[in-house]
Amino acid sequence: MENISDVIQQKIINFLGKYGLAEKKNKLLTAFSGGPDSLCLLNALYNINKNYNFKLAAAHLNHNWRGEESKLEAERAENYCKERGIEFYTETLPVELPRTEEEARNRRYEFLNKTAKTNGSTAILTGHTRTDQVETVLYRIIKGTGTAGLTGIPEMRAQKGLPAIYRPLLTGVCREDCIKYCEENALSPSFDPGNYDEKYLRNKVRHSLLPELKTYNNAVEDALVRLSVISRESEEITGEYIKEIKEKVIENHNSINTKEFLKLSDPLKKRILVDFLGQNHIKSTFERIEDLFDFIEKNTGSKSGKTFSIARDLWFFMSGKEMKIITRTKAKSSDMAVPVSFEKETFHPGLNISIKIEEWIEAEPKRFPEESADIVFADLNGIDPDLYLRNRRPGDIIQPFGMKQKTKLKKYLINRGIPKHIRDEIPLLVNKDEVLWVVGIGISELLRTKTIPTHRIRIKRRGRFA
Repeated sequence: MENISDVIQQKIINFLGKYGLAEKKNKLLTAFSGGPDSLCLLNALYNINKNYNFKLAAAHLNHNWRGEESKLEAERAENYCKERGIEFYTETLPVELPRTEEEARNRRYEFLNKTAKTNGSTAILTGHTRTDQVETVLYRIIKGTGTAGLTGIPEMRAQKGLPAIYRPLLTGVCREDCIKYCEENALSPSFDPGNYDEKYLRNKVRHSLLPELKTYNNAVEDALVRLSVISRESEEITGEYIKEIKEKVIENHNSINTKEFLKLSDPLKKRILVDFLGQNHIKSTFERIEDLFDFIEKNTGSKSGKTFSIARDLWFFMSGKEMKIITRTKAKSSDMAVPVSFEKETFHPGLNISIKIEEWIEAEPKRFPEESADIVFADLNGIDPDLYLRNRRPGDIIQPFGMKQKTKLKKYLINRGIPKHIRDEIPLLVNKDEVLWVVGIGISELLRTKTIPTHRIRIKRRGRFA
């Protein structure tokens, strides 16, 4: 009968081969708490590497929750690595940080990513086991999760601009196997007493709930692992199905096309919202998606847009054109009105744009620009030459192009579907009486060209004039 060391090492060899991690070019940074799981993984990698030639390093984060005991654990981890010539990196967190599971997890991955980037690691390995997978799935069921949460911990997670994270023990090695491995190899793992404190829900799941569930189904761990696999496969199928739909509905990862979105079935709408929030690094709970869905259903007729608070300093904005995440509900504004010169370029520091008015001496333009362009051809005959560049003010009026009557600028912007949170940022060309050009939106009837324009007016936003 094979001993547990050979079994685990073979599983790790197979895993490394699957992802091409055993090659000489690779440097594997292993998260190393010193506990049985990470000690098992690091020791197995060290033994395996006698027949390979990859580089091996270890990273130990001292959370500093247990003072001197935490310090001794860090020293034991360092000594283990020194004795075997394994590169070792460590860091100690400040004692005043919140002592929560989420904070600890976030800090660990920050440390691992920073270390990997510094030392040129090509992959990050963690000692998560099959037991961790079981506990994670059950924990998420209790906390409330969708099918994506039931997938549990992935054995590989890609990271943008950083090495991927791999978990070689996740599929076929349980926590008891790691403890047996340490015993077979005369290793002395550290045992954190905090892992037994049932004030933390995960520990309660581990030490109370799982043993209780085994009295109902002795194979409950197998059942939870199968649930994880089935959920992952279901998510992959769903992902393939909605990929083309998302390409039509989500534009440049930044906004949802409202018209296309409203054509979808209700379940698809909700899934699109889940994915969209995820792309914007916002957690999507069942309640949040339901509230957001109701908000959209109630405001489908809004032309200029409505907002819905989804997190601190974050709002979901919806208009008849688009839906997106915004960071404010009120636009930035500037009280400055800058006189516009007919002789040279005029810069408005508050709006961070320049305007240039040039006399037009050519024939009639081949085509007139779109209303959304940063350029207009205008007839300035009869227009008061005292022009200003500014943003909107209470009481502003405009005579919209093609209209005989003047209207309040606020009403004009609402009718054009301009969201409230950007209205005060829109540059305006005005004279002392009224608005002549709402830049990028439309011009006043007063600037209408009868035959040949007298002037060309251009805006420069980032380096060049339109």
